[in-house]
Amino acid sequence: MFTNAMKRASRACTALVVLGIMLSLTTVSRAQSQQASFGLIGVWSVTVTLHPAGNCSGPAIAPAFSSMVMFSRGGTVTESTSNPAFQAGQRGTGLGVWWLNDNGTYSATDVAYILFTSSNYAPGPPPVGFAAGTQVITHTIALNSDATQWTDRATVQFFDVNHNPLNHACATATAVRL
Repeated sequence: MFTNAMKRASRACTALVVLGIMLSLTTVSRAQSQQASFGLIGVWSVTVTLHPAGNCSGPAIAPAFSSMVMFSRGGTVTESTSNPAFQAGQRGTGLGVWWLNDNGTYSATDVAYILFTSSNYAPGPPPVGFAAGTQVITHTIALNSDATQWTDRATVQFFDVNHNPLNHACATATAVRL
């Protein structure tokens, strides 16, 4: 009988250890799945690299810079950049929309006002500075499996105040969730 009691106690201890492990794994799994369930929703720190138009695999045409992007519930996006090519106060905040594609990637389009023409503006090629008008960025975003990082391939198009197309480029980006 004493051995049966010891066996039962040993089994109970083993069951408690297994239960403890299962609970700890559930907590980690739940934290990851909660983050992943948000998809793009949240604020992201983004590193952007510009490339020649039509050649996102080509060489960088300027040093990388940082942006902050916020994807909100309901499909809106808000973006701000530190791109040093813009003069202080020249570019407004980007506003736009985002959506989930059938293949699991995300798409987004945001528009920012270019509030005034650069003092050194020359249409190029290659262009120097920016003309007053708008900047439209069209993104294709791939989110990693635990929704903590993403990569982006984007087209960047500038328009003058009459919406005539000006210069354009390609951009690649990497992002981490804040």
